[in-house]
Amino acid sequence: MATKEPKKRSVVATLVENKLTEREDDFTANITYVGRRSINDLCSIAAKQNGKYSASELYAAYDILKTQAKEEMYSGATVEFGLAYNALGVDGPLISRSAQFNRAVNSLVVRCTPLAELRPELDLIDVIINGVKDGLPTIGTLTDVGSKTVNQRITPGNTLNGKGDRVKIVGTEDNTVGFFFIDSTDETKIVPVPESVLSRNEPSNFSFIIPALADGTYYLEIATQYGGNSKTLLKDVRRSRFPYLLTVGDSGGGGGDDRPEIE
Repeated sequence: MATKEPKKRSVVATLVENKLTEREDDFTANITYVGRRSINDLCSIAAKQNGKYSASELYAAYDILKTQAKEEMYSGATVEFGLAYNALGVDGPLISRSAQFNRAVNSLVVRCTPLAELRPELDLIDVIINGVKDGLPTIGTLTDVGSKTVNQRITPGNTLNGKGDRVKIVGTEDNTVGFFFIDSTDETKIVPVPESVLSRNEPSNFSFIIPALADGTYYLEIATQYGGNSKTLLKDVRRSRFPYLLTVGDSGGGGGDDRPEIE
């Protein structure tokens, strides 16, 4: 009887200079993403490959499971759903043995832990480094005027000051260039920063008013056609992601020393 071989997969990554350190030979690996898949996309792909259920049937089943998963989690259960275990947690200080939950300083959050089965599967995926990608706009530091923190919290309605390299927003691609806040729990939720609130727009510095964002954690992405020459635009839009999570409200810690992927 033949042994079933594990499926061979590979992803491509390019090296991007890490602007958060002083070393000139420190790089991060930027995965080259092949697309963004919504639940509808996944249902359509699975229906075509499986053939047993239609996309609408798969989505209906997913919707039922999602509703039940939320109900169980909201009732205090740890729920396996998607690619993670999901559970409620409490953030904020609780001082003294008689402390009670206070929404003024405490908040309920959802904590997700990747399934244990993912780790050995990830070990089977080859990462092909496809050289160094120069010329990316790179954000180095973000200072939130409202909370007076660096690379951690952001305060909607207040000013965010940033420093970096090639961070000037220019381009001819409508609705493509600019700054964008990406919800870390649902990357289909994207909040653009209107050009009208961009008060400083220079190759190494920028400032803008933070748009209205719900409590949660976000990534900041920049997209521009600036390549170092004010008179000549790059042919394609260059996009990158600031690697630290930014926190709005009391939804968990932003910052830290871990280095998530830069996109």
